Amino acid sequence: MNKASVLHRTRILVVDDNAAIHSDFQRILRVGPQRSSLEEHEAELFGDLDAPMTLPVVELDVELTLAHQGEEGVELVREARARGEPYAVAFVDFRMPPGIDGVETIHRIFEEDPDVQAVFCTAYTDLSWKEIASRLSQVDRYLILKKPFEPVEVRQMAAALSAKWRHQRERARAHVALLEREAHLRALLDALPQGILRVDRQGRCLEYRPPPGAGAPSAGAVPSSLEELVPAGDAARVLERVRRAIDQGASERTELSFYGGDGGDVGEARRHVDVRITALGGGRPEAILSLTDITELRQRQEEESRLREREVALRAQVEALGALSTPIVPISRRAVVVPLVGEFDARRGEGMRSALLAGIVARGTRTAIIDVTGVPRMDEAMAMELERTAGAVRLLGAEPVLTGLGPEAAQQLVALGVSLSGLRTFLTLQEGVAFALRRHKV
Repeated sequence: MNKASVLHRTRILVVDDNAAIHSDFQRILRVGPQRSSLEEHEAELFGDLDAPMTLPVVELDVELTLAHQGEEGVELVREARARGEPYAVAFVDFRMPPGIDGVETIHRIFEEDPDVQAVFCTAYTDLSWKEIASRLSQVDRYLILKKPFEPVEVRQMAAALSAKWRHQRERARAHVALLEREAHLRALLDALPQGILRVDRQGRCLEYRPPPGAGAPSAGAVPSSLEELVPAGDAARVLERVRRAIDQGASERTELSFYGGDGGDVGEARRHVDVRITALGGGRPEAILSLTDITELRQRQEEESRLREREVALRAQVEALGALSTPIVPISRRAVVVPLVGEFDARRGEGMRSALLAGIVARGTRTAIIDVTGVPRMDEAMAMELERTAGAVRLLGAEPVLTGLGPEAAQQLVALGVSLSGLRTFLTLQEGVAFALRRHKV
């Protein structure tokens, strides 16, 4: 015997004023294989065989409900749907005096439950198919079963219509889930700062949501093509990237810039839009363009670039002024004077030292006079810079001389614990110059 396939549990309603019909449905729709009519006749003539051949049947896990009148059947359908336990199939007799007939019963059942499948059971032809269809327009939801009916017909209808009912409910649930997912995705898209554009290989715009506040051309309307959205000089370039993304199944990226809200006057503010192009896939020659307004980002980058340029220029000016504020004055062929004026720091000390050493090498200097008469105060940092400079001068074979160190500066150095004992000093620049001239006999 062929193994029967088992369906899900199915709730079936039988509406018939004949109790014998109820018994027939209970017997026909019970679980388990049944003999065919031919086998029943063979059993009567020849007795039961040891291994009877039975037709393959579809086992039904059925919960059967019986009603005797149409109004009762309609109420059962309403209650079952309210409980969340709807019927899948209703077998309804055509004639059920004194109540409503089968057509009216099914009409009301459909009003209570738009998903239930129905079967007319009749031994008469009171109404034509055309008349039935005129009263019940949902012709895909009911069948007609002639009495006396074969058990296999009843089981086949019950199984087929139950499967149809179940599949329709699954599709309905999937459709609801799809609508919810679509609404969720739409909400996500609306929350994104990017604009979304769907185009084909010819550049036709199939769907468009403008970037919020991007001020792109035709941002308030749905463009028919890229030419209406993209600045004229960029349309061909963007379309080429769209086709390449579609052909290669890859992503492309470019940037658009234009003036104002309509891409018109050059005097209006310049806008920048970042464009990311992604092939839609699935065998469809289309691409999705993500449009992001990056105007503020570009403005910040341009401002930072201008600030860096100004910083470089100011640094160059400071260095130039520093060099000018530390001149090297030759007083003879072998002696120079470096007069320091104003505040003195490590940067300025390094500049002074570099300039002085370069001058010593270039001129063959033997005496280098560093005059601090114009320095308002002497601190530890300046003292250390002077010591470093003096050491570097000696390494080049010249003698460093410090002039202009007054009483106040000397007290400051003593308070700091700094000693310049290894450095020849003079109170005034004139004394230092006289020393240098005598030394070299110029």
